[in-house]
Amino acid sequence: MAMSYHSALVAVFLIAQIMMSHRMSIEKKYTQSRYYVGEPSRLSEVIEPQDEWSEPSTIPVDDVRIHERRKSQIMQATDADTAESSRDDEPETFEEPVKWQGPAGRCALCFFGLPRSYKNIVLPTIEKNILRPNAKYGCDVFVHFFDQKSEPAGRRNDGGRIDSSDIYHLEASVRKAHDDVNNDRENENQPSIPSPFIQFVNDTDDTFMTVRKHQLDKYHNSRNERGNQIYFPWKSHWHNSSMDNMIKQWHSVNASFSLMESYAQSHSVEYERVAMLRSDVLYATPIDIYVLDNLNKTIDYNNSHFVLPPFCQHPVNDRMIYGPTEAVRIWATQRFALIERRVRQARDEGHEMHSERFLDATVLPRMESLGYHRHINRDICFMRTRANGVVILNDCFSAGVTRGLVWRHRLRIINRALGRRCSEEITGSDYQAKC
Repeated sequence: MAMSYHSALVAVFLIAQIMMSHRMSIEKKYTQSRYYVGEPSRLSEVIEPQDEWSEPSTIPVDDVRIHERRKSQIMQATDADTAESSRDDEPETFEEPVKWQGPAGRCALCFFGLPRSYKNIVLPTIEKNILRPNAKYGCDVFVHFFDQKSEPAGRRNDGGRIDSSDIYHLEASVRKAHDDVNNDRENENQPSIPSPFIQFVNDTDDTFMTVRKHQLDKYHNSRNERGNQIYFPWKSHWHNSSMDNMIKQWHSVNASFSLMESYAQSHSVEYERVAMLRSDVLYATPIDIYVLDNLNKTIDYNNSHFVLPPFCQHPVNDRMIYGPTEAVRIWATQRFALIERRVRQARDEGHEMHSERFLDATVLPRMESLGYHRHINRDICFMRTRANGVVILNDCFSAGVTRGLVWRHRLRIINRALGRRCSEEITGSDYQAKC
């Protein structure tokens, strides 16, 4: 009887040890998979994970929704990626997305905006993280930019000199990326990738005002019966210049996409996939416009998802998109029409023309109504530049964070993207790198 009682105690003790070990394993796994989300000023208060760069395991290929005819391609491509990523004291370098034989249709890269610090900061990262990952698709390139010599200081911008002609260096970079990918073909029997077409168009302040002055006047001055501004997001603490800059962005986005459509119509080309990309940001991670998730190499073979960045979600990020042409067309060309519908509904007074809220409530649902799906690619990071050679370090860590980034390594991310060292400085609420 005593022997039986002793055996029972031993069994209970062993079971308790096993349960405790399992619980500690789960807690360790949870701790290691945490990511920083929050403003940089508060990140120091967050308990850091045990590893600086921790990622979830790769999703099996069979769990990815893809066409059967493409499954063998993605399966072969992911064979080498099933092992767990190595980790050390340095943040892991972002891997370029999976190589594959490419889509059946044509694609386009559409750049927009003011080319701030373009030649020294923006272009090198476009070459590395936009042109190189997408060169295998032979995407055509369309650019709209504002031709101006300087930018005045603003609310969070010191202003500075701008050489808009620097943007024309993009053409040589596109040609080089195309030549490099053709030279890197595995064998000579592979068909060569056609040379991409590239086209530029620009506006000056005068030509912009000729087209948009009547709209700017309406957006600034229209008021309801209570005397509140109808369009202007007065609850968002905007300045008049904030509205002007946003309309400039909308105009440039529309002009870049329209340039692509004009070429498509005149040359009987049909684009199936389009990316809308800023010309004033440092691209810190590779962006393949057919990839939904860099870590798991998930490719949008169905061409059914439009993709947004994971940071600065207020409540969504309005700075970039890629996806099916039909969906991106709404994002790029219908804002001026859809804002009228939103204002008539009057459901968000004081925020009606707040860019991110407008996109989230009106533009993106219109895209989804066509059967397309919204997707956040957690592996995207890019940071705004200023005319005086400054990069805004906060961007990929604010209101959402790019997967795997660690705040204390923020400067290393910039240095790796550029291949040279930048110095950090703090201006107001912004952490900046001078490059």
